[in-house]
Amino acid sequence: MVCREAKIIRRENEWFVYITVEKEVEERSPHSVLAVDMGIRWIAATVNSNNPKPKFYGKELRKVNGHFFYLRRSLALKKAYKTVKNIGNKERRVVTNILHNISRTIVNEALENNSLIVLGKLKGIRSHDKGKRFNRKLNGFSYHRLSLFVEYKAKWLGITVIKVSERNTSKTCHECGREGIRVGSSFTCPHCNYSCNADYNGAVNILKRGLGYMPSLGAAFDTAQNSPYEQPEFDDEERIPQASAVGVSTINLNGRY
Repeated sequence: MVCREAKIIRRENEWFVYITVEKEVEERSPHSVLAVDMGIRWIAATVNSNNPKPKFYGKELRKVNGHFFYLRRSLALKKAYKTVKNIGNKERRVVTNILHNISRTIVNEALENNSLIVLGKLKGIRSHDKGKRFNRKLNGFSYHRLSLFVEYKAKWLGITVIKVSERNTSKTCHECGREGIRVGSSFTCPHCNYSCNADYNGAVNILKRGLGYMPSLGAAFDTAQNSPYEQPEFDDEERIPQASAVGVSTINLNGRY
């Protein structure tokens, strides 16, 4: 590992050191797929082809976002605008810490299972107005930051990350492949009468798209699930550049790895 650059930056009353390092990373050959679906109720729901039991992340994040929202609103009514700004800075630090913990857990699972990580692309997620309360919750979740944290942590360890379109993953039944009904956190398919957690359904659909890049794993997963896997949409694929020779990462020493 070689240090290439260091910058010291002051932001208000805090000092940050940004260090750019260069490290040789050998890209791993994955033996499984870890799918990550991002949503409102849970910022991340994951399913691994080695173990279809889902994992959900973000309960603590929902509490933090709700707490700071009502705190800011209360302070704004009192016209304590300087305090509102300070509260916003604190919220960002708390949220960043939670996102680091979540991303580290996801990447560690991929490392333990030698998995390819598949992220759903959330293109256009904020382009439709779905009501004031829903929009507030949507804007309060840092999907982009979580994706970046997962990407650079994975890259540092030589873990491959790809992105696939999330189009229709939330409303397609992963059992029969037909359109179902999502209400809140529940998903029901009127065609095959299958029902499950909506985020789990989305994660499995993303997993199946990821398995399209590894046909042998896809066949094994289909045998276990008794369901045909979906071929990936190659036009929508976005592969995160890996450090097959050299990787460069920027680390905030006041932050977290």
